[in-house]
Amino acid sequence: MKNAYFVTSSIAGGKSSFIKIVKKLGFCAINADEIAHELLNEHSHDIAKIFNDYTLIIDGKIDRKKLGNIVFNDNLSKKKLEEYLHPKIKQEILKQAKKLDELNKAFFIELPLFFENDHYQGLGKSILIYTPKDLLIQRLMSRENIDKSQALKRINLQMDIEDKKKIADYIVENNSSYEMFEKNVLNLLQHSLKVF
Repeated sequence: MKNAYFVTSSIAGGKSSFIKIVKKLGFCAINADEIAHELLNEHSHDIAKIFNDYTLIIDGKIDRKKLGNIVFNDNLSKKKLEEYLHPKIKQEILKQAKKLDELNKAFFIELPLFFENDHYQGLGKSILIYTPKDLLIQRLMSRENIDKSQALKRINLQMDIEDKKKIADYIVENNSSYEMFEKNVLNLLQHSLKVF
């Protein structure tokens, strides 16, 4: 897809902020997490069955916090969920992306695990929102109200941000203020991608 840009980072790196900025500028975006949340609820009974735990369902929806506690603390559980969910997420992303690609205008796909799996390689260029690890830890502790060891555990489930930096097509720094980040995003759109 010649118009697709995959936006990735580490957890708490600034992917959602990037998407907010480009949407405000009139670009279309696809959010893998939103698709995942919809699919979690759509397939709540299958997921509860996978984990043999029907208390995961509250009012017909998956309790994401409870499911998160399971998968963030057990790699086998994480793998089970990913094997079930990822093909469904990919199918929906590609369906939406093909429609957007036909508009012949740049669009952005927010995909946290772009480098961690090879499902999307070759489908578009990658944009890494780069935030140093110590800052990621601080932001995640603050956002999720968790301690440093829990934050590190979540961050370490993903590929190291420095390794992602080596292989990304484009890098946007997000290591100071929101205003500075916004400037960096505009700079990327105007000068590197030349789409704005």
